[in-house]
Amino acid sequence: MLLLTSVWLLSVVLCVSAVATETVVGVAGQVVKLPCRLEEARQSGVEVCWGRGKPSLFTCHNTLINGAGGQVTYRQSDRFSVSPSSSALSISGSQLSDAGFYHCRVQLPGPFNDQTSTVHLIIIRPRSVTSERPGRQDVEKSNTPDTTTSFNTNQRGSDVTGGAGTEPMVAQVQSPVQEEPVNSLQNFIGSTLRLAFIVFIPAVLFAAGYRVWRSNREAEPEGRLDQSEDEEESSSA
Repeated sequence: MLLLTSVWLLSVVLCVSAVATETVVGVAGQVVKLPCRLEEARQSGVEVCWGRGKPSLFTCHNTLINGAGGQVTYRQSDRFSVSPSSSALSISGSQLSDAGFYHCRVQLPGPFNDQTSTVHLIIIRPRSVTSERPGRQDVEKSNTPDTTTSFNTNQRGSDVTGGAGTEPMVAQVQSPVQEEPVNSLQNFIGSTLRLAFIVFIPAVLFAAGYRVWRSNREAEPEGRLDQSEDEEESSSA
């Protein structure tokens, strides 16, 4: 009973723990890069997959791209590519329909050892530029550096980077205080099964060994009694 209570308490703690979800803001038509915040993803030869939506229990959900060691084994579209060093997902020609949740999954050997990282992508429309006939003041302003096409702001919880010219402009917002519950049921089930493998299997083996030892111990007096009866019969004969 104590063992079951301990397992239940550990499962509840793992279920209610929280993880930070990173948010990336990209501009439609530009290249968007989604980071994979997992140390295991930087190991050589590790299989990494990217999926759309919330991660499932065993595999990537709505797999976009899958590969290991720089070799791509599956790609849903040529718009998707993965960095071989950081396993970051790049989406070329981003669209408004690309907005939503994405997840990278590092597939490690062993049951229930996979690690996942969730990214929330927000796509905004490109900034419209209206062309007017330049006047004298506009000509003077054109000689000054343009500060609206490239900006770099460093603040706590908000990192915005932009490129000038034709380079992609992506605004990455990191929210360490924005937390969500661990991926609901799938993490709860995975943690419970992992604890079951660690706790219950040794308990079953111990119970089986104890049962065999007890049966052997009960059989010893019966064998001695039969042996003594045989000796008495042989002596009387």
